[in-house]
Amino acid sequence: MSFLKPTLIESEFKIMTQMNDGHRLFLQSFMSRGILNAKEVKQLFKICCLKYKIPHPENEREAQAPLLEFVRTINNHIEPFHMQIRKGVSEDDGSSSYGLVCTSESTITKLASDYTPSELEFFKKLIEIIVASDNAEVGSTETLNLVSRLENVKKLSKDDAEDLLSRLETNKWIKMTHGKISLATRSLLELDQYILEIYQDDVEKCNICKKLCLKGQTCPSCGTKLHFHCASKLFEKEENPKCPKQGCKKAWPYEIRRTPRKEETIYSRTPEKSQKRKADV
Repeated sequence: MSFLKPTLIESEFKIMTQMNDGHRLFLQSFMSRGILNAKEVKQLFKICCLKYKIPHPENEREAQAPLLEFVRTINNHIEPFHMQIRKGVSEDDGSSSYGLVCTSESTITKLASDYTPSELEFFKKLIEIIVASDNAEVGSTETLNLVSRLENVKKLSKDDAEDLLSRLETNKWIKMTHGKISLATRSLLELDQYILEIYQDDVEKCNICKKLCLKGQTCPSCGTKLHFHCASKLFEKEENPKCPKQGCKKAWPYEIRRTPRKEETIYSRTPEKSQKRKADV
């Protein structure tokens, strides 16, 4: 990350290592809303600062470093409780979102407080068929038919399943577009370890960002997989793109999606290029 020259305001943030009411409001918002995009995080930070008279720069660029310190302070305090605010990236357009993640559980039972055992079993079956599909999305008819595959739990009707899908979409676990259902960024962020453990023989990590990759492009020669947005960044200036895996380097036979807009994030450079931090923001 390219840090700006320290200002008095930034110094005050660095000194402020204890959780205050602003931090608590910020954290409570994540707990109630589940996941926020980068713009929403910046707006929330400003609201918290104004409400509790916390010094903050008006300029958005100058506010990046204080915002990072703000989130790190929260993460340092919730880490003993196996919680962390983390970044997730949409597999469809590469946009950034941030969620409050439980780091101690890799099972889907972490959702037990919001869904019944039957609903959780249905969601597990839905994840299973999405992972098994060719392009990480399934039709609504196939999804509703999952009610007949539920075992050892109370059966759901198709009406029940439709209501559940609506709630899963509202809570940002899934996306429903033109009759197709896929996992949303929140699922990739919070359930990645569950998916990687349960379906370790069926899923891959992106060769570039090293995160779970369901939607993307796969090298036909060696099987290396890239997110669409990672491939776009990697091959942006390449006339003849090649597989990035050492020992392969075969021609990349796909059309490269061009990034439609500059990705909005809460920092100015990707954390992979920065010194490793506790706060993955």
